[in-house]
Amino acid sequence: MAPNRITRGGATLATLLLIAVLAGCGGGGSSSTTITIPPASTALGTKARDVDAPTASPEKAADADVLSKVLARQEAAVEAFAHVIPSLSPRLARMASYFRAQEQEHVDAVLKAMRALQLPAEPAPEPVEPEELKSDRERLVFLYEVEGATIDEELSAISKLEATWPRSMLASTVADQAQHLTLLRQALGAGPLASVPVPFENGTAPPPE
Repeated sequence: MAPNRITRGGATLATLLLIAVLAGCGGGGSSSTTITIPPASTALGTKARDVDAPTASPEKAADADVLSKVLARQEAAVEAFAHVIPSLSPRLARMASYFRAQEQEHVDAVLKAMRALQLPAEPAPEPVEPEELKSDRERLVFLYEVEGATIDEELSAISKLEATWPRSMLASTVADQAQHLTLLRQALGAGPLASVPVPFENGTAPPPE
């Protein structure tokens, strides 16, 4: 870079600039590095900060808050299934265990999405402490309500998220959980048609009587 500075400085300053360059070659050029192009490692560091910077943007912060709430709700659903499964009859326990495994996959998918978007995963824990459930029907109704509340939270999140990938992922998750509700309705005694009581599943349809 020194020859360029000499050229810009003009012939009348050649002697003084030559002295400055020679002094810089002697190891005292710390001030000159502040006006030169950063080395490759610094440039890469700048790029990394540029990538991380959107994490602090309002859009990123909003998405992080929304997905953290979804994650907390999904983790609560996993815990709810774990709480109920040991008390269910063998046939229903197998079905509930299958649902629980899928709920855990939903949790893992949200965590993956948050990592990809460089969002912090900070879900507020949701305690799962149902009243004493005395029969398989009460346990199934409890799981039905848990699934319905989870669907409701996820549908609300879809309309709030800025990032595209989490929206499509949650839409797929809701479709899976809607099928859970259908099978839970059937387990509660609903017939084939009554097990799908509304055209658009939003988690608010009550369990069959």
